[in-house]
Amino acid sequence: MIKILYYLIKIRFRKYLSKDDSFGVVLLILIQIGFGLLLFLKYEELKDYKLLFFLEPVMLHVNRNDFELLKIKKTYKIIIFIEYLIYCLPFYIVLLLKKEFFTTVLILVFYEIFIAIPKINFKVVKYPFQLFNVFWHISFRKYKLIVLLPIIISLIIISKIYNNENLIYFSFLILIIIVCIPSFEREKVAEIKISPFDAKEYLFYQFKNSIINASCFIIPVLITLLVLLKFEMALILLSLILIPLINILFKYIYFFNTLMHQIGFILFLVFSFNMFGAPFLLIPFINKKALNNLNSIKYANH
Repeated sequence: MIKILYYLIKIRFRKYLSKDDSFGVVLLILIQIGFGLLLFLKYEELKDYKLLFFLEPVMLHVNRNDFELLKIKKTYKIIIFIEYLIYCLPFYIVLLLKKEFFTTVLILVFYEIFIAIPKINFKVVKYPFQLFNVFWHISFRKYKLIVLLPIIISLIIISKIYNNENLIYFSFLILIIIVCIPSFEREKVAEIKISPFDAKEYLFYQFKNSIINASCFIIPVLITLLVLLKFEMALILLSLILIPLINILFKYIYFFNTLMHQIGFILFLVFSFNMFGAPFLLIPFINKKALNNLNSIKYANH
């Protein structure tokens, strides 16, 4: 069992680090311990968010594909349970030091039940997305993003119970990331070239597709907010539909440079929050730049 656990943890590290990168392994461990120390030192401020520190194994469990191999061992569920216990060990220690015994037991029982239930095959989920941008389907199936919807709704309900609106803002952040992920993917240049639409029409249909598909995820969250009488938060949620559209613009401005796309988009959001939305005045310029780049891509050989 110990040998299997060793290789499982090693394989997980290999997803983020190069082979035999001992320094990287130590750094990741120190980062995890650092988060545990942060939770311990700032426990009073972060105690309402403590369950978020235990979400990583849930996402790992949903996305892992080695169950058939592990099932060779009769004790594979115990192995997985211990593996998840190791990943969150610093946070368990914090809970025990803070005498949160009930919460600790509750989390352990949840993991045990979660591991015991049959794995859901999300590949068969029929998403109601329009296909103009196929990356909505690809991203949701690849990253199992649908799992985050009940988590977002749960955070909003918990925020109502504890009267903590910060949880709603955190859930909005998760939602923004989800609806922006498809726009970080890129179609092939040939697909743009053979499109019957000019740059303006092509961008319009990208916007339309993004709004309709994002609404499939936003509407359940909106209904939850309305049921909980969070009308101001509902208005903020509706305004978030603009963010994936802005991401699309940055995608076509930096179509051949993914890093600059990500940096530009993040900086735009950061300055928007810090400068009360002033960067939104630049949208006409950004839109024009995106259209020019789309035209240059479409007619590069003409």
